[in-house]
Amino acid sequence: MVNVNGHKKAIVVIAGLLVLSLSLSSCDSLRQKFTRKKNKAAEEQAFVPVLVPEEYPEPQLNPEFNYKEQYAMVKAWYMDLWEGIDDESTARYLHYIIREINEHITQMQTLVDAPTQAKLAQLESFLDYYKSSLDVSWQARNIMRMKSDLRGFDRFLRDHLRADRIQGHFVKVLVKAK
Repeated sequence: MVNVNGHKKAIVVIAGLLVLSLSLSSCDSLRQKFTRKKNKAAEEQAFVPVLVPEEYPEPQLNPEFNYKEQYAMVKAWYMDLWEGIDDESTARYLHYIIREINEHITQMQTLVDAPTQAKLAQLESFLDYYKSSLDVSWQARNIMRMKSDLRGFDRFLRDHLRADRIQGHFVKVLVKAK
């Protein structure tokens, strides 16, 4: 009679010896397959190079350049205001836009002489109607009047306050010697 338990033990012992011999042998391909290595991309990301500090340019002292920047910002906020009225945005958002436009107009006033400052103050008055009309619901607002005032605001801005229209009305800046 054949001893079945003995054959099973022999097969287990042979399989164990085979695994032991493979693990102790220098079979590199098998060892590489089952060993973990760090990702090279992760190692490269861990290295942070020291950057050379960049010197920022000094603020422009040219009033015409600064005026053009503020003018562009007013035009951008104007477009946002127009879209906000069309989209029936919240009053809080529209008040924010009007406040931003007024801040840019105030900054423009410091760059020009007195007659042009008066024109900029008149430009601000176009937006005064919005401040009071935004406190009521959308149904009670006079949207046609608001849009009409916005068109008047844009027309006045283009016709009277473009940088090429107010040449010679900029404030003179004294440059300090270093």
